Amino acid sequence: MPNTFAFVGTQNRNGQGTGISVYRFDSATGELTLASEYLAIDNPGYLAIDETRKRLYAAVEIPAWNENMAVAFDIDPETGALSYINMQPTLGNTTCHLGFDQRGETIFASNYTVADLGEQPGNAVAAFALREDGGLEPAFAAAAHEGKHAIIATDKRQHGHCAVASPDNRYLFVCDLGLDRIVAYNLPKQGEAMTLASAPFVQFPDGAGPRHLTFHPNGKVAYVINELNCTVSALDYDPTDGELSILQTLPSLPDDFTDTNTCAEIAISSDGKFLYGSNRGHNSIVSYAVAPSGELSLIGWTPSQGIGPRNFTIDPSGAFMLVANQKGGGIAIFKRDVATGALSDTGKRVDLPNPMRIVFGTFG
Repeated sequence: MPNTFAFVGTQNRNGQGTGISVYRFDSATGELTLASEYLAIDNPGYLAIDETRKRLYAAVEIPAWNENMAVAFDIDPETGALSYINMQPTLGNTTCHLGFDQRGETIFASNYTVADLGEQPGNAVAAFALREDGGLEPAFAAAAHEGKHAIIATDKRQHGHCAVASPDNRYLFVCDLGLDRIVAYNLPKQGEAMTLASAPFVQFPDGAGPRHLTFHPNGKVAYVINELNCTVSALDYDPTDGELSILQTLPSLPDDFTDTNTCAEIAISSDGKFLYGSNRGHNSIVSYAVAPSGELSLIGWTPSQGIGPRNFTIDPSGAFMLVANQKGGGIAIFKRDVATGALSDTGKRVDLPNPMRIVFGTFG
């Protein structure tokens, strides 16, 4: 029988989390059973997994440091236990996202940057090659979106929040929440610099705050959740020059909700039929149906059963969704109807303080 584990990064430096908690996942019931913990790490806010090579990568997110770290681990496929390999500085402050290229040869760190303006190294994104043992080489390329050495000059402040490789592995798209842009780079290979694509960015309305990006399985449409104006946008992808163009934008909130809210995570079902986003304030998961054209229609909202749903993930079977309520409520487990996309609360909870990110891994 394959072993499926859920790896959870928690806020443990300025929160009450433990580090990285590893749970054995029962795909029949949705139950999580604690298998192991890795405590010797500070604020592993974002995790990325390479199932094929059995490795996990964690972003150390500490705003008080001018430079954060990316950390590599081996995964024991039988127990889920983590073994440290190495770490490298991310060339920027408040590292909040890690993402692979499509071949799993390069990993990209995104830096939100809350350090004082002018502080070094100050990069929005950095690229790392991976060693044969899974360890991280020192960053071979990086880019800032502001200041003296900026690739893109602007009078606004950069806040890189996610870097996603295009499905054809030709481009790298960096969501910059501070500039209201998704910046497009030619995907760098080891030893190459970060260079802008022919279509260097797509501009969003002032104050939108594009945060996280995901592609439809067909590779033709992308979706972005806008943290600050609480919307979700569908974008057409043109592989000839890396251009993203906004096709449609829908609200993430009900019309009658007037309290403070920020959006966080976005994910699409593996069949491409349903898209989900998280609302922190409304404390909900918003659901959309995806038409064959890629356009969205609103389904509705499901309470997250906690406070501040920073992250959520769909299990490998597609039958469950796990929601990480960062500010209270721990992890809530929902049943997902694969035919309708509907979410229903199972009542199952994991009492884990300050969960930030959940990733699944199946081995064997």
